[in-house]
Amino acid sequence: MKKVILYMLFSVVFGLQDTLVVVNGKVITKNDFIRRSEYTIRPNYCKSNSNIDKKIILNSLIAEKLFSIENSESQVVDEKILNSINGIKEQTMRKLLLEDYVNEKIMIDKNFIADLYNRSQFEYDVNFINISTNDISGVDLNNSFNEIAKKAKVDLNTHYITFLNCSNEQVFNYFYYDSNQINKGDLIGPIITSDDSAILIEVLKKKKNIKLNMQSQSEQYNKVRDYYIELESNKIRERFISEIMKGKKIEFEKNTFLELADYYYNHSDAVVDSNNILFTLNGEKWSIRDIMNISKSHPLVFRDSYDSKNEFYNQFKLALVDLIRDSFLSDKASEYNYENHPIVLKEVEVWMDYALAIDKRNQILHDNIGLKQYDNEYKFIENVLNKESELLFEKYSDNIVIDVDMFNSIDLSRIDMMVINLNQPYQLTVPLFPKLTIKNNLNYGVKKPT
Repeated sequence: MKKVILYMLFSVVFGLQDTLVVVNGKVITKNDFIRRSEYTIRPNYCKSNSNIDKKIILNSLIAEKLFSIENSESQVVDEKILNSINGIKEQTMRKLLLEDYVNEKIMIDKNFIADLYNRSQFEYDVNFINISTNDISGVDLNNSFNEIAKKAKVDLNTHYITFLNCSNEQVFNYFYYDSNQINKGDLIGPIITSDDSAILIEVLKKKKNIKLNMQSQSEQYNKVRDYYIELESNKIRERFISEIMKGKKIEFEKNTFLELADYYYNHSDAVVDSNNILFTLNGEKWSIRDIMNISKSHPLVFRDSYDSKNEFYNQFKLALVDLIRDSFLSDKASEYNYENHPIVLKEVEVWMDYALAIDKRNQILHDNIGLKQYDNEYKFIENVLNKESELLFEKYSDNIVIDVDMFNSIDLSRIDMMVINLNQPYQLTVPLFPKLTIKNNLNYGVKKPT
């Protein structure tokens, strides 16, 4: 009767998604396998795409689930780990909230993409100078570019501008996105690039780099289209965030802000008074304790680097503003019940299983009396963890189902990669590779239902 129920369960699960493995009710999809193999660096003993290496990878992921199941009764008690998992959950919720909003609102203008593609073929040799915004009023555009640079007492620089190498957003928009007519000899600007800086450009040469073969044209068009979609998505995203934050004004208490900033800057062991009010937001007072409680699951993220204490103060203030913004975004995602979204639930399960498995691994590490005889990690896995995992593979064999055909169809890259989420509190896209076994055969489990 038990096998009949299991067969029915596995039939349903394998029929609903790209299920590669079911481990006692826990699912590892084909996408999970690829992401856990290619979005982080694999150990040397399973780094290639050979069938043996793929089996070690699969067994490692299954062992992670088994170690997690065995350790589920003890629970993870490390507060930092629990806070991190909660932070990853909220980060995923915010990501899905913004993605869904963008997908709902975005309108693809194919005519604009075609025009942008045509403009993307133009490339420019330019001279440029950077000037202070305070000096803009003194620039006489009737003078030659050299005279302007000399009078401003700044160095003249040269650059080659193409669609793909123009990193300055304002300059890119002028040359490509805003449909400006640009010709050789034009003097462009000053273009404001920040609160205190502007750029003045002289066009020395303009040429059209036409792609001659169909494949190159298609690749260029796809790059232009992807850039357009990303740029328009960012605009929609920013408008949505602005709407959520509309009317919310933060007023910092200067002395408390400096006290907390110095605490972070100096990595101080000194105690700050957590009851002190750090800022007022729409009449509501926020203390240092309020911010520290939030930052337990949302570490501060600095937008940019800093070279001085004054620059640190500015970046610290922006990090606090971003922390509050994300707090409101998380609240909005909760309003729409994103914590129960399947992707969020899956993300939490993946990280919790990893945490439980590593906790179990650490218990074994701590309890192993003969540990000192193993002078490297591989020998410890080979002589200790392998035996532990083999017992679990045997114990749960009837509850493990693998789609062998799907497994055999997977090809992996041999190139080391670490995929990260830039400018996010949690940058790892997937947990680190679970170093739990070097088992390289599939002598367990039951046949996948057909």
